[in-house]
Amino acid sequence: MRFLAMVLILLFTCSPAFAFQNEPDGFQGLKLNSSFGKVKSSEILCDKYYGEDEKELDAHEFDLSLSNEYSVRLDEYYFDLDEQIQSLHGVPFKVLYFDFYKDKLYNITVCLGQAVARTEDDKKLNMFYFHELQRNFTELYGPPTSTYPEQLAANDSYTRLYWKGDKAIISLRWINDFPQLTITSVPLRNEIKDDIFKQASREGN
Repeated sequence: MRFLAMVLILLFTCSPAFAFQNEPDGFQGLKLNSSFGKVKSSEILCDKYYGEDEKELDAHEFDLSLSNEYSVRLDEYYFDLDEQIQSLHGVPFKVLYFDFYKDKLYNITVCLGQAVARTEDDKKLNMFYFHELQRNFTELYGPPTSTYPEQLAANDSYTRLYWKGDKAIISLRWINDFPQLTITSVPLRNEIKDDIFKQASREGN
């Protein structure tokens, strides 16, 4: 009994803490884990055009040691805000993507900066926006949990800053000449992983 108590103490004291400062629960009033109806009726989206699709997430997406045949389906919605009147730390955005799992908001992806980067000046402006977001996010949330590449500077192809908490994961990326923000629900991510494990367990019996 004494040995068991010591093991439990070690497990709890050695478990990493994933929370970061000012950890968000959504984006501009759009709460993670909300239903599609609630998200659609929000002030920012209530009268906006949207499209819908489906996407699959497999075991590889979650770094699980399982075959990629095990997967779940997400409902994906695309919203166009008509004009770039909204901004995040002074950076405009116009397009948002929402992924739902079992009618619960799993993640939000925000396409930031110039909607079309046709010229070198457009790309330079988007790069400036990325650096502004990087600076503001680091002030707001603290240093990133991880970065790629490690030098924290946008390059010509791909850069990612990553904050992992116990409620949300923030991914700020420079990709294809645009800044892009994704906020993911950690509880729903854990639920999806559990459902994939259950699926594999059922099929293995």
